[in-house]
Order: sequence, then C-alpha cells, then structure tokens
Amino acid sequence: MNSDKHHREIILLGLPPITPEVKGMWHKGYPVHKGETESSVNFATLYAKKNGIVPDQDLLRREWLNFVDTLLLAGFHLHIIPFPEGLNRPDSLYHDAVFIRDGGMIFRSIWIKGRFSVKDRSVEGEYHSRLISTKLNKTVITPPRDAFLEGGDINFIKTDCGSYYFGGLSRSNKIGHDFVRDIVRPDNYILVESEGYHLDTVFTPVLSADNRLAALIIAAGSIKARSMAQIRALGIPVIEVSAQDSSGDGDTLGDYAVNALVAPGVMVNCSRFSTPGVEKKLQKLGIQRFVAPLTSFKYAGGSVHCLTNEIY
Repeated sequence: MNSDKHHREIILLGLPPITPEVKGMWHKGYPVHKGETESSVNFATLYAKKNGIVPDQDLLRREWLNFVDTLLLAGFHLHIIPFPEGLNRPDSLYHDAVFIRDGGMIFRSIWIKGRFSVKDRSVEGEYHSRLISTKLNKTVITPPRDAFLEGGDINFIKTDCGSYYFGGLSRSNKIGHDFVRDIVRPDNYILVESEGYHLDTVFTPVLSADNRLAALIIAAGSIKARSMAQIRALGIPVIEVSAQDSSGDGDTLGDYAVNALVAPGVMVNCSRFSTPGVEKKLQKLGIQRFVAPLTSFKYAGGSVHCLTNEIY
C-alpha cells in the first residue's frame, strides 16, 4: 500500500435513524462527560447545557451529508458503518458513539480497543469493537485493566521520514499509550499533557504532499510547558493557534478548527483558522484545504477528526 492510500482509507459511523422514540442525535441535549481529571471536562457540552442548545435535526443531517461529500472530494475512500441499533434507544445518552475516533485504533489486522475513562461511554467501545470485528474482519486487542485509552488522545502519523506517536494524557494514561506504543513501534513517541479533554481538540499534524511531517498546529496555551518543549525538540515547525481555533476560552466556545483530518498535502476541517497567518502558512506548504461546517457536532465537542478513523 503506498503512503498516499495509507492515509486516505477512513471509517465513519453513520447517523442513527430517527425513530418514534428517538427523535435524532442528542435530541434531548448534549450529555456532559468528564474523565479522570478536571481538565478532561468537555467544555462544549457544558456550554451547550448552560445555553440550552439542542441540535436542529435537519441541519445536523445536512451538515453530515455535506461532510461526507467533502471527504470524497478530498480524495478519501470511505467505509460508512451503520450506527448500532442497540445504542439508538430512548434511555441512551451514548450518542457520542458517532465519534468513532474515540473507540480505538486500527493497525494492520487488529483493532486496538479503547478503554474509556468516562464510564458512561464504555458501552460505545463494546459496540465499536463488535462492528469493526465483523464489518472489517479485525482482531480486537484490549488494553490492560489499569489502562485508559481514548482514540481522540492518539495522533499516530506514518511519514516517509519516520513515524510519530503523540499521546494525550487528559482522558488517557501512560499505561494505555505504552500499550499502543509496543504494538505500533513508532520512531518518535511523545506524551502530551494538555488542558484539552482530548489531544485532537488542541493539536493537529500537517503532512506535505510528499508525506513529510511539515508542521504541527497547536493551541499552545492549552499545552503544559514541558510537553511543548518536547514537541519543539523534534525540530518540526510549530504553528500556534488561539483558543478560538480550539475549544474556546472562558465563556466563548471555540470553532474546533484544529480538530482536522489530514493526508499528504490535504487537510479537512470544519472552518478556516481564525488565527492570523495560519491559512497563508498552509498555502505556502502546498496544503489543499477542504472545509465542512459541523456546528451541530461542535456542541458535543467533536468535529472532523472525531468523526473519522484511519485504517492503518
């Protein structure tokens, strides 16, 4: 498999059907989840609850269909797996399952199953594992009992100049990441302490058209100083963005632009970066930009990266 195809085969979970009992995604509001640490609270869902936000189902579905079209336009090959019927129940608040990123990671013939620190989401991991085992014929590997591992905290990049593993320590722990490291054996391994509830809400790599790690886009204000020092020591250019391009700050909800899906020479996200100069830098790096607004998903704290998962 060439490096370009390697980065472009993606799985998505379809939206759950609207039923007489379940009027759509998050139809009673967005569930508020917290992991093991205070900083792992999902600020977007707190914002949505405080402001009484419930998604418009027609808008949500239009945005999702446009998002799928945008991924196809950007050259991704999609495997869309039907939403599990068992989660689409009136008593279920687990509709964060559409964020298939969090459930684990595919590597060759296996699915490395996540272990959620958010107990309410643990059932998602069970359903994701069953779906990927049956639909994609992958063998499920489970982390140790004392591990926490959520896919939004994993950023694994294979380039023509080596592989990189960035692991967030908000809703995942070192034991979980070390477990993955021993399977994927990256050339570079950095664990990142951040205030984002998942690493992918504060961080995205940028891949050049010739499949090099060209830059790292980071909401640096949310990353601990020692982690930033380790990242900068790689010698990869760092493009800093404001909290607005991440999850936001204070009473202001961010745009989640940094929650991006990347492939060589391509970046797909939900909005242009508002931090001055960032789009111009991406243009100079030769990155093709694709934007699919996902406002209905933003209030759940997720965007393009959360809704997708690579088949490595």
